[in-house]
Amino acid sequence: MPPTPAHLVHIIHRLDTGGMENGLVNLVNTLSPQRYRHTIVSLTGVGPIAKRIANPDVKIVALERKPGPLARDLPRIWRLLRELKPDLVHTRNIGTLEAQLAAWAAGVPARVHGEHGWEVHDLGKGHSGLLRTRRLIRGFVHQQVALSEATRDYLRERVGVAPERITSITNGVDTQRFRPLNAPEAAAANAARTAGANARHPLAALGAPPGWPAEAPVIGYVGRLADVKHPLLLLQAFELLAFDRSVTAPVRLALVGSGPLLPEIRTWLADHRLAERVWLAGDRTDVPELLRAFDAHALPSLAEGISNTLLEAMASGIPSVATRVGGNHELVEHERTGLLVPSNDAAALAAALRRYAADPALRREHGGHARQRAVEQFSLDRMVAAYDDLYAGVLARCGVRLSAALAAG
Repeated sequence: MPPTPAHLVHIIHRLDTGGMENGLVNLVNTLSPQRYRHTIVSLTGVGPIAKRIANPDVKIVALERKPGPLARDLPRIWRLLRELKPDLVHTRNIGTLEAQLAAWAAGVPARVHGEHGWEVHDLGKGHSGLLRTRRLIRGFVHQQVALSEATRDYLRERVGVAPERITSITNGVDTQRFRPLNAPEAAAANAARTAGANARHPLAALGAPPGWPAEAPVIGYVGRLADVKHPLLLLQAFELLAFDRSVTAPVRLALVGSGPLLPEIRTWLADHRLAERVWLAGDRTDVPELLRAFDAHALPSLAEGISNTLLEAMASGIPSVATRVGGNHELVEHERTGLLVPSNDAAALAAALRRYAADPALRREHGGHARQRAVEQFSLDRMVAAYDDLYAGVLARCGVRLSAALAAG
């Protein structure tokens, strides 16, 4: 009889576009199916990102719960876990943490929780209600995953999690899917930009506004249009850049993603006469191609864990300007792979973007170093191996009898 893989249940708020969700998809696609099988429980709905799950054995359960306290849905989660009989439950972020209580009550042997990032309501990491919840539930969790140094320190110093119960795992990026332009692609892009009267911007082939000047350097943003990501700060910085007479290049901005701030952004662009210079690209399935066509990447967040899109930009060989928050400094080497600026400072962000807009050689230099750093230190294989070690170790420690194949991995 073949060995039975360990059953992992991953509980998330919503299986949709986002860095954490992207990391989960990469994980279930890459972990050995001989060692693990997966069920993803989405507390709300399921978006297009589910189509990227290539592992046919992954089961997805959408609870479609209504807004409100998670506590009222714990009986339903308990019944589901009793039915699924997982060996391990892995919750992610504060919105799913209380599901650990249902996992404990359902007799799930091993329980893991990951802290991937912060929302606006949790920026101070001292919100009394959230902090109290984390402290109350820490004893029900066998191992907590911290994606950044700041998160690890917060769990240890504020929540009171014992150091031996914290595992630091940095996100990884698929450096084959996210890569720089190859020689033929670069030649084609250059030819499009220099075709005389027929010259056009390379991004026009991907849907960018046809009127963009062929020579325009493009700053790209990829992420949710939500408060914590602070895209409005990027727009304020871009306005300073766009109307700066010392900047001779006709700079353009692309915002890839959607979210609750989209209506406000549309209004802001119209009010500030920038609608023709900013492309609202929406949610896309061709992010690798878009990143390769950008000249620089911007991450204006108020808070971050370890940003997947920052890693993807690095792997794509373009430099990033990021706010110095959360784990951004762990990824970006200031003045080597990108530039770090203070949080919520439009002038500083504009000044950093101006450097890349005006200096193609600097973009190439920093982008090359960024690619090298992504390949050497933040590969997807390294991340998957770390989670493999985490799951196998927690399962063994919690008394789950592993199959020979799993135990020997």
